[in-house]
Amino acid sequence: MATPTNAQTMGAKALGADHIDIEAGRSQPPLMSAAMQQARAGTVQQPTARRSLTGHSVGSMSAHMNERVGSLVKDLELVTGEPGDIDLDPGESEGVALTFKDVSFSVTNKDGSEHVILAPVSGHFEPGSLVALMGPSGCGKTTLLDMLADKKTSPYKGTIHLNGRPRDRLFSRISSYIPQDDIMPAHMTVYEVVRFYMACKMEKPSGLSWASIRVYIEERLKLMGLYEVRDTKIGNETVRGISGGQRRRVSLACGLSSSAQLFFADEPTSGLSATDAESSIRYMRLLAKKFGLTFVVSIHQPRPEVAKLFDHLLLLTSNPGRVVYNGPMRDAAGACASVGYAVPDFVNPTDYMLDLVTPGIKTGHPEDFAKYYEEHSQAQVEALVASELENERQSALELVSEQLRHVSEDWGTLPPVRNSVYGVRFRRQLALVFQRQLLLSLRDPLGIGMEIGVALGQSIVIGVAYIDVSSKANFSQALFFFMMVMTVALVGMKVMPKLIDERLVVKKETSEALYSDWAYILSFSVINTIIGLIGNGIFVVLVFWMSNAGWELLPEMMFWLTMLCLVMDSVYTLVAAIAKDSTSAMMLALPFLTLFLVYNGFTIREDQLPNFMTWLMCLSPVAYTMEAVMMGAAQAQPDVFQVICDTMGYKHEEGLALGFLIGAWVLFRVASVVCFKRLNNIRR
Repeated sequence: MATPTNAQTMGAKALGADHIDIEAGRSQPPLMSAAMQQARAGTVQQPTARRSLTGHSVGSMSAHMNERVGSLVKDLELVTGEPGDIDLDPGESEGVALTFKDVSFSVTNKDGSEHVILAPVSGHFEPGSLVALMGPSGCGKTTLLDMLADKKTSPYKGTIHLNGRPRDRLFSRISSYIPQDDIMPAHMTVYEVVRFYMACKMEKPSGLSWASIRVYIEERLKLMGLYEVRDTKIGNETVRGISGGQRRRVSLACGLSSSAQLFFADEPTSGLSATDAESSIRYMRLLAKKFGLTFVVSIHQPRPEVAKLFDHLLLLTSNPGRVVYNGPMRDAAGACASVGYAVPDFVNPTDYMLDLVTPGIKTGHPEDFAKYYEEHSQAQVEALVASELENERQSALELVSEQLRHVSEDWGTLPPVRNSVYGVRFRRQLALVFQRQLLLSLRDPLGIGMEIGVALGQSIVIGVAYIDVSSKANFSQALFFFMMVMTVALVGMKVMPKLIDERLVVKKETSEALYSDWAYILSFSVINTIIGLIGNGIFVVLVFWMSNAGWELLPEMMFWLTMLCLVMDSVYTLVAAIAKDSTSAMMLALPFLTLFLVYNGFTIREDQLPNFMTWLMCLSPVAYTMEAVMMGAAQAQPDVFQVICDTMGYKHEEGLALGFLIGAWVLFRVASVVCFKRLNNIRR
């Protein structure tokens, strides 16, 4: 590696004017393109007119789509990491600049002292930049990324502006966060996941057919190396699907398929091969340069070919997290030499720099770098930040409006722009989520198939045990009704693991403002209720057929068991909304089961309880159901069941029972909605 000259070494500050290549220390032209320099100076030229295709045929739209995708494929081959390798498309919007000042995070220890995770950090990223956040473990790079992306749920300090304006409610509309965890529905295919994400972020233009959109998505998947597995399920520990590296790329493809202009990616190359990691970052650079998008990426020890693709590097040290370098990536090697630690020949520069800024190891010298940054670069950064905080550019609403105008010109009419955090209207959200929930219920073994299978199995077990029960003693017939009531009360427990498994996916997607919580709550409630009622109906009819219990009793039995099914389904949904996992859900369900099943009004009567315990019988939906079923049977066959009703002390209180069951259903359903929205949210 060539040794920088003294002038280069002295000028290699974090934001210096001499641009030294990270690999070879060569002098380079300035980082910013002419368009970016104009933006900084406030003299951006008006964009050239875009070719409008409104009113053209679907065929011409598809041809234009293929042309756009083909242009991406060709331009991807031109990505080198050198300045000016990719030109900004004519007519693209000004883009998004991100500016932050004194952003910091700390936690309070048990003794009341403050532990600093990340010391105050300031910086500015221009539109069209590909930014790397690097540092050793514990330096706070993910914490910084979460704060910049507005995903940090814990309190933090500092100022973060978008285009010189404070972040507003539309920030989620123009930004996209790609988490490190690949959280997606296991039974959806790669294509379906990406298509759902895209459909939730923007309304479909009138001029585009779904066939054209599929072609567009598939071409994008080719760029991500996912085309061959486009129709393969995502999978998980129990469902066979794509590999871990492919899931990582699907997460990246989902984020990049949105209409966002600012992207945050938490270690997107983790778990990828070196080739796949380079391909992913190359694709990011292409989008950044071609469309003026801004990418902020936390990454750990990229190889030289990957590091060269980044425009800007923000390097942190740990204990506590502090900035040791904040400037162009190609100046980083020169900055190391300026501190006194020149990058040796044939050494990965990023590995070498991370070793230098890692505390507690033999090769680490983080204090030297922190001191050099404070003395030579920090003032320049703070001056730039102060200037950009006052440099107001387009607001989030203006950016969204301009983007939709461009889409409308190219692909057809769109609904009017709404000042909403969501990209599509609620009825569209509801339709998309409902369709997906229905599809998952059909594919998931815990869905419709399990419901019908369980209903058939229970019918056979109880039906065989009570074959021809109508010819047996009246108490045996009453015991038959009791077993049916208890079975219906217990069978709803199977909803808990399903809801808990889906909850993490929903929380992740709603945090990205793909859709409202209510879209999922309504979809899940309707589909799950219908599936539960289908299973309940199959169970009751088959058991009556096998047991020959008397068809005149079926309507009364069906009605009350349906009401009990609805109530217990709401109870188990509430438990699943509260519990953190399936194990804790079973523990939380025990008090409800103890109350409802023990105080059932059949094995234990109200007159058998102490006076101070009789109120528990009034809280059991099982007791109300059992009483109503037996009174209905006594009304249909008084010679068989009236004596049992008299013995058990049952009364004609069907109105009270119906009111209680409806009230309990509403109460538990509302409580489950509140708990689902407020509890078990993603904490960062």
